[in-house]
Amino acid sequence: MLFRLVAADLRTVLKKNIITYIAIAAVTVANLVYAYGLSSMYGVRTDTLGFADNLALVFAGSAPFEPRPGVMFVPPLGWLFLILLILYTTLDYPVESLHGFGLQALVRCRARILWWVSRFILVAAVTAFSLLVVVCSVVIWSLVVSSSFSAVVHGESLQLANLAPWFLKAAEADALPFFTGLFLAFEALAFAQAAVGFVLGSSVSFVVLMSSLICSAFARHWVLLGNALMLLRWGGIVKEGIATGSSVLFSIVIMSLCLSLGGLWFRRADLIEKGDKI
Repeated sequence: MLFRLVAADLRTVLKKNIITYIAIAAVTVANLVYAYGLSSMYGVRTDTLGFADNLALVFAGSAPFEPRPGVMFVPPLGWLFLILLILYTTLDYPVESLHGFGLQALVRCRARILWWVSRFILVAAVTAFSLLVVVCSVVIWSLVVSSSFSAVVHGESLQLANLAPWFLKAAEADALPFFTGLFLAFEALAFAQAAVGFVLGSSVSFVVLMSSLICSAFARHWVLLGNALMLLRWGGIVKEGIATGSSVLFSIVIMSLCLSLGGLWFRRADLIEKGDKI
């Protein structure tokens, strides 16, 4: 029954978020248009950029902020908006599933832990689909601009994101570690949002995640998972960047805690629906 619940909920969430997915694709392309538009200003050649560069540029992020008199901190809006859109796709439905068919499945299976795990399977699948939308948008962009489909990030892409060449470790780097860390960081943030949403409500969880992302744009630290979503903070090619291993390990810890401690809370929680205790 829980498998049927996940399958039914997945179809519902995907249909419910069609407009959001269109917005994700639009913001993805907008970020690339903005980055490529800076090539003439910075004198950077774009013919060397490949698919990995384009995908990484979507999540360029920002360089660490250095407080100076008269300088105001402004988070990277394109980066922030795209991430919030991706997280929005899993904002409400895990909690809403305590109504209707989700509630029936919980009552019939009488296995709260399994039901709890099924919610996070749903969250993981929807988040992965949102990232697939980003990847497909980048594939189309790469075909339009005749980019090569290589898995290497070049230093030119970071220069397009307004990072000076002397901050680079190397002229190029394998992009797979960055994308692995990015994927796991997204899943960890989505898991955390779902767990906080069950306990405190969806609105509170969204505000908490947004605050965490803004803090990530302000400060560079592996505990702030938003850093793992920024090309300009990736230690694989940027000096003093965040090591991929640290962010990957912390993402796995966050997901494990959401499943285990959250499951223990859910097992003992008093769930009340229309005055009837489950």
